[in-house]
Amino acid sequence: MTTRSLKSLYRSLTLRTRITVSFVLLMAGAMGFIVLVELVDYDEVRASVVSLTQDREVHRLQAALAYHGEEGPNEWHLRVFESNGQRYYLLQDGEHYAYLEHLINAFAALVILTCVLCAFWIGRRTATHVIAPITRLADAVQNKHKPFPYQDARDEIGVLARAFAQHSDELEQFLQREQCFAGDASHELRTPLAIIGGAAETLVHQLPADSHLVASADRIMRTTQEMQRQLTCLLLLSRDPRTVPRSVVPVRALIEECRERCAPWLSGKPVRLVLDAPQGQQVLTNAELARSVIWNLLRNACQYTDEGEVRVELRGDTLRIADTGPGLPPSIDAQQFQRFMPSARQSGEGLGLSIVQRAVEHMGWQMTVETSAQGCRFTLQMLTATPGT
Repeated sequence: MTTRSLKSLYRSLTLRTRITVSFVLLMAGAMGFIVLVELVDYDEVRASVVSLTQDREVHRLQAALAYHGEEGPNEWHLRVFESNGQRYYLLQDGEHYAYLEHLINAFAALVILTCVLCAFWIGRRTATHVIAPITRLADAVQNKHKPFPYQDARDEIGVLARAFAQHSDELEQFLQREQCFAGDASHELRTPLAIIGGAAETLVHQLPADSHLVASADRIMRTTQEMQRQLTCLLLLSRDPRTVPRSVVPVRALIEECRERCAPWLSGKPVRLVLDAPQGQQVLTNAELARSVIWNLLRNACQYTDEGEVRVELRGDTLRIADTGPGLPPSIDAQQFQRFMPSARQSGEGLGLSIVQRAVEHMGWQMTVETSAQGCRFTLQMLTATPGT
């Protein structure tokens, strides 16, 4: 395993585990250093033990008054002593003391293991104590429990808590401004849109059938209706997803409604619109947001497909909308789905794919896209309504 992979593995660990590992490694390193120091004095320890053993042997042979010992090159131990004017030599094989080396090594291993276990325990206790404030602060931020704890603390936790509180206040202010803007814009635009739509509908019904103004009046009426739907969706998107009303919505009915509205974009083009969706399939969602997502994807498919087929398939909780058009333009990143840049062919109508993605996230769905020069396919993973919901 390379150093880079080890660093990546270390970064993937939790903070608590990192602290524990640091304590264990620190203790292991300290124990290793101590072992090295002890190895330097190992011969002196062994010589001392041998000396004590030989003392007992000397006493067994003769009461020792004085002695001198040295260690031979072949692990033989020599003791020289005198008694009654005679010099005696005691020679012992070093193998007799081989067990000492194993005993010392076992003791050292036991000490190291004990110290490492103690380091692990201390590390876990310390990590728990250090992580507890961070965990509590994270829970407060996640659950939006205000005021955040530890804002009066003088340590790093206090700095972090105050930064979270400031950032949260800024976000709330921004959200409040956005909601106020959306509400004000919706309120100010709904009345003139209703007037324009009513006037356009009156023109459509009062103009002679052969009048050249019928098509324009009909387009004004349809565009006004689309703008009213957009305002409703923008208001829903400005709200907290948890507060958006949800109900059981039949998917096929939404698709059929959107299919009828796509007729002007298919008029005069050799394009077939195929619907393969069973009856009775339902999802638990907001009807307006679901309608906007399906409508925008289906409208784009019909608008940009000059020949071939637009197919809508519903399989369980998976909805696919595929076409044989030119695919997404190069300015659109099919992987990121951030704010899409407008292409030369886009007319500016509809929510746009970026807002479609926002609506998908608002409903808790997932959306993926496959695009090429032979066409484009959007896949929506919905939340199916369970029986009795």
